[in-house]
Amino acid sequence: MRKKLFDLINGKFIIEKTNQENIRFIMFLFFLAVIMIYSSHSVDTKIYKLNDLSQMLVSVENDFIDKRKQVVKLKMESNIKVQLSERGIGPSLNPPTKIIITKE
Repeated sequence: MRKKLFDLINGKFIIEKTNQENIRFIMFLFFLAVIMIYSSHSVDTKIYKLNDLSQMLVSVENDFIDKRKQVVKLKMESNIKVQLSERGIGPSLNPPTKIIITKE
């Protein structure tokens, strides 16, 4: 038992030419580990990119809401009256007249 443990620690099972199946299995595990590491890094980069995009989306939504509030405030009738009164334009004192066109 002790000799087998020392052989395992020394890597004698890799060096032996008669044991090609062990080398194939170890290489398979090595490549599988490399694939798993690559997959993990790929997922991490996608998560970081997704996080950055979601933060950008939040900032764009906030800008949109601010601009929409400004537009609503500018379109208010009272605000338009104030801006036009500064230019000297006021509401009409005479009511509008209705024009009737008859076909002959």
